[in-house]
Amino acid sequence: MRAPESQLPPDTNVKDLSHTLHLYTPKVDKYTIQRAFLTSIQDDEKAVYVTGDDSTSPIQEFFSTNVELKIIKPEEIRDLESEKCKLRIIIDAGSITNQKDAEVEERESHLNELGKKHSINCLCTYDVTKLNPQMIKQLAMYHNQLRLTTSDLTILAGDMLDRSRPSSDSIEKIVKDNLENIILALLQRRPMCGTEIIETVHLRFNVLLSPGTIYPLLHSLREKGLVTSKKHGKAKTYAPAKDTELRIRSLVNEHIQARKLLNHYLQQELTIEEVS
Repeated sequence: MRAPESQLPPDTNVKDLSHTLHLYTPKVDKYTIQRAFLTSIQDDEKAVYVTGDDSTSPIQEFFSTNVELKIIKPEEIRDLESEKCKLRIIIDAGSITNQKDAEVEERESHLNELGKKHSINCLCTYDVTKLNPQMIKQLAMYHNQLRLTTSDLTILAGDMLDRSRPSSDSIEKIVKDNLENIILALLQRRPMCGTEIIETVHLRFNVLLSPGTIYPLLHSLREKGLVTSKKHGKAKTYAPAKDTELRIRSLVNEHIQARKLLNHYLQQELTIEEVS
């Protein structure tokens, strides 16, 4: 979800700033979200984890990613200005207690300011039940994208840049943000191998995905019991797991309804702004 450009700090280089607000419900493991963000780190990026907790839990949770992680406290964010490389930052906001609204806004604003000097990819994770509606609205103003994860699946993701026609970059972001549901919908039609999924997505959306994007998602869906795989020679074909058709349809339909709800809300907000 991208805020209108007038709400972003002046002169923000949007191309070099990816600032995602990821809201999750209490039953969701926040580390699962954060690990997925870390696994796509590039060779020229430095990983930074901002937390109000001690460093023991993050070290244990991210050990399997083999990513070298710099762990800092919230008050040390300003020190990142001295870094000379690209930054991949995780803000574990759920661990930062007793914050005033002004402190939250100051931190998010500073991250956007940091994006003027560095190429940064930042993920801010918040427990949605600990935020009031006004704060969610304020946070959305500081972020390029908004995602909501419940029941271990991302059911809501969007790009809200106000354009009459979405750019190719916007379409690519939407496809990648909704890729689990796209894969589930494709596999409901027929079994596919990873290459076929890549080709189908490319054909329908003109978005070219890498195997490094597709196969970890397929592995994740298999671990959740939603898909199975069979080897046919050198290729591995994926299909919905036995007796999961109704469950998959329910997940995809839930996603569709959530998107409709979000689109309705955004349309109302835009209408209110135009009237005022």
